[in-house]
Amino acid sequence: MDYRKIIYCCITLCFFSITVYAQLPSCSAAARFYSKDSINVTTFGASTVEGVKGLSFQGFLKDNIQSCYTGIIVTVTTNGVGGETSTQGLKRYPAAIAGRTGFVLILIGANDAVALAARTMTLRETEANMRYYIETALKNNLIPIVGSIQFFNDRNSQSLRTANLFVGQINALYRRLAREYNVYFADINRALGRDFSLYQDVVHPNEAGYKVISFVWFDVINQAIEDKLLLIGLNQNYPNPASTRTRIGFSLSQAGRVVINLYNIQGKFIKNLFDAYQNAGYQETVAVLNGLDPGIYVYSMQVGGLVLSKKMIIVPGY
Repeated sequence: MDYRKIIYCCITLCFFSITVYAQLPSCSAAARFYSKDSINVTTFGASTVEGVKGLSFQGFLKDNIQSCYTGIIVTVTTNGVGGETSTQGLKRYPAAIAGRTGFVLILIGANDAVALAARTMTLRETEANMRYYIETALKNNLIPIVGSIQFFNDRNSQSLRTANLFVGQINALYRRLAREYNVYFADINRALGRDFSLYQDVVHPNEAGYKVISFVWFDVINQAIEDKLLLIGLNQNYPNPASTRTRIGFSLSQAGRVVINLYNIQGKFIKNLFDAYQNAGYQETVAVLNGLDPGIYVYSMQVGGLVLSKKMIIVPGY
């Protein structure tokens, strides 16, 4: 699996401050090439998924998606039961994902860590359960995203310090399973870290913490969309007008050879800007324009028998 899919969500670091947690995320240029008319998200887990004291991440996540994927129907369902271990959640999982499409966000295991510390559960049991969650999602043509579990606030509790040792082991297990199954991993633990100002009690996030979690999920959903769910498309170059260089973005629904040529307004070939085999998803290239006369040009992308074109304005350099 490409390690970029094991998301450490570095950009969420800027949301750790209370002063910025209300911001919406930056939108990927790939959002305009999304190939479906809806984005459906099923969230499954224990109390952090269920929400605590009227707080949850699902509303923030829906706002994040809608802010970038305008005109798309967005649904986010909540399937969380507080206090459940990953074993206890098995029975209700099939009903939670029945008839659903799109993504399933799996965030469960904090109660496993407590049970492991108490020796009433084994890590092998947690592994078998997560394998079931992932495999069942894949069989139902869903895109599973496995979330790492957050640390307990163990500053005043030896038992929670012991539980946190198992939190680390569970998250290492989840990361390994994500690689094995080639599915996505949302590192919530890394985003929250041990910043307990983001907590409302020993384990559950407060409003700012839930906001951070929503960004983590959004980043990974956006990456999955870029990898799997884009139309073939060509972006307007930026900057435009341009003088010596400009950036051209494009998306592919599957891997293929991409050729981008530049023509004058009369259709005469001027130069090749890009020619390479690319994987599916959103890509960008920098086109060098040095030595070209100012004027209106057309750049054309050819891929898989399809030709897409846009106009480009070139102005004198300074």
